[in-house]
Amino acid sequence: MQQDTEKYRRIFEWMSPEEIEEMSRLNDEEHQRQAEAFKAGYEKGICYLCNKPFKTISKDNPCLHWLLRQCKFKKKDFSKIYEKYGYGNIAAFVRWCANQERFLSNINDLEDERSDRKVLSYTVKWKNIEWTFDCSKNDFQGHQGTSIDYPHYHFQMRVDGRQFINFNDFHVSFTDHDLFILKNSIEQSDWLKQNFGAIGSGMQDAVSVELDDILEHASRSDNEDEATYHFSTMIDARDNPISGEEIYEIQQEAERTGKSFALVAQKRLKECANIQTVVSPADSIPEIASRTEHKRR
Repeated sequence: MQQDTEKYRRIFEWMSPEEIEEMSRLNDEEHQRQAEAFKAGYEKGICYLCNKPFKTISKDNPCLHWLLRQCKFKKKDFSKIYEKYGYGNIAAFVRWCANQERFLSNINDLEDERSDRKVLSYTVKWKNIEWTFDCSKNDFQGHQGTSIDYPHYHFQMRVDGRQFINFNDFHVSFTDHDLFILKNSIEQSDWLKQNFGAIGSGMQDAVSVELDDILEHASRSDNEDEATYHFSTMIDARDNPISGEEIYEIQQEAERTGKSFALVAQKRLKECANIQTVVSPADSIPEIASRTEHKRR
């Protein structure tokens, strides 16, 4: 595994800046084309992959939109989807859909909440559905000496909070392309990392933004269920006491301008107080569904 990824690193290092820029440009253009086609179809309830309404299902033409369960998709049909589409395609589609409903905070892919034993562990929410992708390091290596000695992941799907597909129902194999991306993402993360484009970003991307940028561009949300971040602001004004009236004025300005209390406070009180703001994910993001791994003898 190490030798393979080192080979691709050398290829990358041998490329000229112009070649890298051209490759990036072509990738960006292709992603933009697919993203625009997806959004145009989504707004009409039509799948951009098969050009059929989300509510239709053709057993002889498996499609990712079945996972939205707007059609009569059954658990046994899941194998038809993953035999046609790799992990990267499946993950991108559900992430793109999730972000049409609620950007970033419908996807809990926070690294801090992922066990060190996991290669993949995140949950995606869309309307009344939750999908979870889970892959331990043992899964990624394949369980030697068993019938599942190939790299694979586990998939869970819940509809209205009820079981639909369970983690132990399928051992979904990775495609060669999936393995190339994932192995390099793990071993050569300084130059290659899997992402799902801007419309596939999740909470890990959200918390990776610089604090000043979050404060500058975040807008207030009166509905916790729609929030992406939770702000906790501490104002230390022991040397220059601040009146309750000034705090009230800051709150009023925040409400009037749509800016966060933290940003307005920093701008108005920077000369007379020490202000610290902690930004964390909103409490309303979905929890990552956990999978119990059974020890094999």
